[in-house]
Amino acid sequence: MARPRLAWCVVLVLAGLGLGASCRNNRVGSSPDGAAHSVRPDVPRVTPSDHGDVTEIAGIDLADLSASERESFWSLANEELSTCGEPYSLAVCARDRRPCRTCLPALRFLSRMVRDGRSRDDASEQLRLRYNAANAAQVNTTGAPSHGPDAAPVTLVEFSDYECPHCAHAIPIIRQVEHDFPGRLRVVHMNFPLSGHTHALAAARASLAAGRQGKFWEMHELLFTNQRSLETSDINRYAQQLGLDMARFRADSASPEVEAAIQATRREGERLEISGTPTIFINGRRYELPIERPMLRDWIQEDLDAAAH
Repeated sequence: MARPRLAWCVVLVLAGLGLGASCRNNRVGSSPDGAAHSVRPDVPRVTPSDHGDVTEIAGIDLADLSASERESFWSLANEELSTCGEPYSLAVCARDRRPCRTCLPALRFLSRMVRDGRSRDDASEQLRLRYNAANAAQVNTTGAPSHGPDAAPVTLVEFSDYECPHCAHAIPIIRQVEHDFPGRLRVVHMNFPLSGHTHALAAARASLAAGRQGKFWEMHELLFTNQRSLETSDINRYAQQLGLDMARFRADSASPEVEAAIQATRREGERLEISGTPTIFINGRRYELPIERPMLRDWIQEDLDAAAH
């Protein structure tokens, strides 16, 4: 279904917002933005002497790294264990084409962390957050609005709030990434209205009510484009603009079914310890890097590469 783009004015106004920032929820948790959300096991490392010092792997291009960055990369690649937990390093796993399908994509991820100036400890931690099997979650998206093939190899789930400016900033970026992977990416919207945003719940109800008339994504875009104008009269005007049956729209907006759907996604977010929006999961893994098109695109491509092996 075709969807209108966000107005350029919104993109320009929000472009200065901090990437990776979020609107905080007053009701849920108190973990700082971008922090780890659960205790993660300490994953042991191997040493280069265990399997030999690997310094070249087909498919790993380090041309954009400095000499010191390449040295740091190879040191980490030879110390970190295979992402499938086998007793040999990431570098050995990828060089020898061992059965673990994520070793090569993980090394590409690690090279980006080094290139972006991450310290050794931070790069190692990000690698573990990204690939440790214990960090993958099952996100229940039953009944939530989605766009893209149900059988797509990659699913991006976004918990979002219609009054959150950081969510509005993320919308055009996610849309661009959808265009980067036609037919291979499914995007799911999960309403997570924050208690501190007085109009967010009504806007969430309006989006789902519009969805009952086949206009969820159109209303979704209008609400974000006009997120400073979300009074009842404003929302009704957007519904009229979309040509909705107004009597049905008002009834659906106030219906227990729509309220139950919102509460279901909110409970799922609370179960996943979400404390702010936007919060993104990609194939069950919490995305905690800045919401930038190149980073999202690389993350998704790595999942596609792993699935293809």
